[in-house]
Amino acid sequence: MVNGAPGSAWASVRAVAGGAEELQLLGSPAHDDPAPLTAAHLFDLASLTKVFTAVSALRLVDAGAVDLDEPVGGVLAVGGGDGAERITLRHLLTHTSGLPAEGREWRAGVRGDELRARVLVRPLGAEPGTRHLYSDVGYIAAGEYVERASGRPLAELWAEVAAEIGAESLTAAPERSRSVATETQPHRGDVRGEVHDELAHALGRPAGHAGLFGTVGDVAALARLLRDEGEGPQGRVLSRESFRGMTTPSIRADAGYGQAIGLRVRDAAWMGDLDAVGHTGFTGTCFAVVPGTGAYGVLLLNRVHPTREDTDVAAVRRAFFAPLAP
Repeated sequence: MVNGAPGSAWASVRAVAGGAEELQLLGSPAHDDPAPLTAAHLFDLASLTKVFTAVSALRLVDAGAVDLDEPVGGVLAVGGGDGAERITLRHLLTHTSGLPAEGREWRAGVRGDELRARVLVRPLGAEPGTRHLYSDVGYIAAGEYVERASGRPLAELWAEVAAEIGAESLTAAPERSRSVATETQPHRGDVRGEVHDELAHALGRPAGHAGLFGTVGDVAALARLLRDEGEGPQGRVLSRESFRGMTTPSIRADAGYGQAIGLRVRDAAWMGDLDAVGHTGFTGTCFAVVPGTGAYGVLLLNRVHPTREDTDVAAVRRAFFAPLAP
């Protein structure tokens, strides 16, 4: 436990409205590595990857290279069953495509391009646009779509976003020595310096749902992009319309939060009473921004180290973000 949270590492940045950033670093990168955690250590960002994928996609929308509301089928066949031909990029980025949560074929040993092909045509669980179904598969499809539509690798699109916002260490290929350990898995052993997510690992190349590693400063740069309504250190990164798309709910999830493009809005389960936008990652990562005041916080944990059992950190997250309230 570190600062009341499971795992070995705690890295956080918090800035109340109008205040300076407060950085806190506690613990070590692994239970068997006693070196002090530093601001340069890379965390497996898990589903925070989805936010970088969404920003990458919206930049292509802003450039006129893709259309949020045009069916993606002309570029990429996605989903199976009635309505699959109507799936749009907006559906994929707001978890309203009807695609299932995950592709389980990796459990049977399917890997690489074959796995990707099978995942992309998973049968729909709902008609596109009618229901919120949180879906890793949808973000894998979004990443594949923007790659094909732009003619550029997803890792290159991520890197461009990172350069624009000042996330200097963001990477999909981390050095083990700089990485914070995650889980000890039966089929992989100690996971450190490679993606924790089993599906992303089995896919074998960058995917839109998980796989990015970054420092607490990298995620803080993303939070500041949202605080500043799409402006980066060197100029505008997202149009105002795209920023509104990331902060305005388009559908309500069964869990009660609003779903915008790439972000959750007012997710009380881990934000508490904050009127904020943000996202979580399975490994223990999260960030939230209060658009009304500019307050923001980033909390990176490795709660799954060395096991994911009994590692709920919802209360820790709520306590961390509580000071951001007006």
